[in-house]
Amino acid sequence: MKDYSGAFNPSLELTDFDHDVLANYGRDIMLANHIHDRSALSQVAIQFGAQGQTDVACDEWMSSSPIYNHRNRQLLGIEGDDVSVALKGLQFDIGAPHNYLNFHYELVSPDEGYFWTSTCGPYNYMREMSGASEEAQIQICHHMEDPTFDATVMAVNPLMRCRPVYRPPLVEVPEKGPCKWLVSIQRDIGLVEDCPNLDKVKQTRAANFEFAKPTTTSVGLQNYSGEFIRDMCLEKLSHESLALQCKEFMLDVLLLNYSCYTSIAVRFGEEQLLPIQTEQWKALAPVTVHRLRKNFSIEGEDIAAILKVLQLNPFLPPEYFSLGYQQISTERGLVWLEDCEAYREEVKRGIAGMLVTHPNQPGFDALAHAVNPRAQVKPLTCEEAPVDCVLAWEILIDSTAEPAERSTWADIVGQNMWDLDNSQHYYKYDYYDTFN
Repeated sequence: MKDYSGAFNPSLELTDFDHDVLANYGRDIMLANHIHDRSALSQVAIQFGAQGQTDVACDEWMSSSPIYNHRNRQLLGIEGDDVSVALKGLQFDIGAPHNYLNFHYELVSPDEGYFWTSTCGPYNYMREMSGASEEAQIQICHHMEDPTFDATVMAVNPLMRCRPVYRPPLVEVPEKGPCKWLVSIQRDIGLVEDCPNLDKVKQTRAANFEFAKPTTTSVGLQNYSGEFIRDMCLEKLSHESLALQCKEFMLDVLLLNYSCYTSIAVRFGEEQLLPIQTEQWKALAPVTVHRLRKNFSIEGEDIAAILKVLQLNPFLPPEYFSLGYQQISTERGLVWLEDCEAYREEVKRGIAGMLVTHPNQPGFDALAHAVNPRAQVKPLTCEEAPVDCVLAWEILIDSTAEPAERSTWADIVGQNMWDLDNSQHYYKYDYYDTFN
């Protein structure tokens, strides 16, 4: 399939899509991580100030990136503990979505390498929002990146560190990009403690979840066990491996989301979770739906359009969530959750917390509203669902209903993301020579 402009397919599989379309989707799932981060942390900043925002940002990355970095390396068959392994992990890190952050890499030796950004979406966003405030540049490029970059590479080797070659604050952004970092193994360096929340996240079912392994018959890389590829992109993977990687990216975003709300609960109290989660979903829904509709050519405001968007929702990884969908008419559809690891998660946070513990406002209702503001989502009994399940909802388009209000934060969350083109992975192949 080149797009999803045809009929709604309740049995849709990611492998049904064309390889280039699937690679585009993979990059969008990576981008969804920044949509999540921006929508959640803006609410934290409003309630608890810039220091609270920095604290939660460091907590969420330091207690999720070591886990998903390990998961990605396992999935891709990446073994070892040298710098090439760390650079491979960064190439598949949701914190560095391709095109939104154009990372470039140079491997010097097993103990030393570099990465740098020719463009950085988060940095550009922060400069525009803050008027190039030096304080804001230090917050994101020092206070947030120093501990979180280290936590990511230390997941490969506890003696590995990231150190800036140059970085903001900058009066003018250099043509070669805003920052460059050295990744090195420092054998005389002391060990540091992990984030206290890391063990909490490690114990979740999400952190330990294993996707079903596909039988690969298509051309392309089955894994990334070979040499480091400087211009690695998703298109190089085999089709089945790419579809599996897309699912893993979704789970990585979920782990970040879980870590974020674990930090909020620990620092500010459980009672803060639901209000922030609710506002986050409302703020992220418009840009998420816009990108899904544009990239998959999903048109219209009927139930089929809503169900298609929900199927491709990057915040609910399939298999970990066992969700089903049925179109009853152009104005009515059903969604249900079958028994699954997400439902069995002992401590539910973020996305799983909204879906399972607050079925009256399950989070995805905001996505439905972004397709059609008169869509009504209400819980059903499982007896009303077509299959055995643990939770069920009806989506009804009521032309007489008051339209749902659009979040005032939606445009701020979507800034410099609305029309980012992910249809190709842009590598400036001559950039390496001109930079060096």
